[in-house]
Amino acid sequence: MRKLNQLKATNPYLRLGTDVTDLEKSIQTLGLIAPLVISTDNVILAGARRYQALLNLGYTEAPVMVVDKNPLEKELVSIDENLVRKDLSKIEIESHLRRAKEIYQKLNPDADPEVEIEEDTDAPKVKKVVLPAEKFLQMVSEKTGLSPKQIHEAINRDEMAASSVKDARLKGELSLSQTNEIVRLNKEDQKAALEHIKELPVREIKKFVKIANAEGVQKAIKATPNLPNQKDFIEIDMGLKKLIKKFKQLQIEGIELSAFPEETQELFGDLVKYADEENFVSQASRKERKMAELQ
Repeated sequence: MRKLNQLKATNPYLRLGTDVTDLEKSIQTLGLIAPLVISTDNVILAGARRYQALLNLGYTEAPVMVVDKNPLEKELVSIDENLVRKDLSKIEIESHLRRAKEIYQKLNPDADPEVEIEEDTDAPKVKKVVLPAEKFLQMVSEKTGLSPKQIHEAINRDEMAASSVKDARLKGELSLSQTNEIVRLNKEDQKAALEHIKELPVREIKKFVKIANAEGVQKAIKATPNLPNQKDFIEIDMGLKKLIKKFKQLQIEGIELSAFPEETQELFGDLVKYADEENFVSQASRKERKMAELQ
C-alpha cells in the first residue's frame, strides 16, 4: 500500500485530465481491481486514470505493484499500459509502437535470430530465421489485437512521416490512405508536396509519388493538377459505381429494383440518370455522344 500523496504523477506517458466518471462508479461498486504500477521511487508507471479516480473519490491510499527495473524497461511498462487502451488516437498509437520497438531492440541486442519451428508433419524440426523485430510484432499483436502487418505499417508511418504530415493528420487534413502514399517520399519532399497533395485523391497521389521520386516534386505537381473539388467528385463517382455494381449483383440473385420501396426506386433512378448524363461520364462516352449528335 502507498499513500496517494506520496506518489509522483510525473511520467510523460500518463493520461491525466481525462473523464474518469465510469471508472469512479466501478471503483465504488467493485473496489480497485488492478493495483497502480509504480517504480521504486514512487513514480506512477501505469494506472494514471485509476489514480485520478481514487483522488476524486477521496481515497488517501491504494494498493501498488512496485517495479524495480532499468529506465527502458520502466518506459516499456508505461507504453504497454497505453497500447491496450481504446481511446488513443492513431497518431499516438503509431508513436507508442515505434518507441516500443526501439526499446525492445535495445533491450534485446543479442537475441538469437533463429528459433525452432515445429511443423505439423512427420518431417524433422526446421529452423526459420525470425528477426527481433518480427518477434516484437508478434508479441505486440497478442497484446493489442492488431495484426503484425497493421503494427508494421503503423511503425513505418511514424518513422517515415515528416512532422508536417503528422500535424496534417492530427488536424484531419490527410486520411490514412493518403498518408500511406505520401510517406513514400523523403521527408523534405513530403514538406514541399503537402499542400498540393492534401486535396488529391489517393490514386492521383500514387501517380504524384511515382513522378516525384523519378523527376522531382515540381514535375509531379505539374503532372497532377489540383482541380477544384476533384477529390469530392472522384469519391462520389466511386460511390455511385459501387452502388450500381451492388444492384447488378442483386439482379443476378433474382432481386429486381421493383422489390424495393418506391422512394428507393426513385432515388436510384435519379442517381443513375445523374451519373450517366451529367458530371460522371467518361471522356470516351462524351466523345461517342458528341459524334452521335453530329450524325
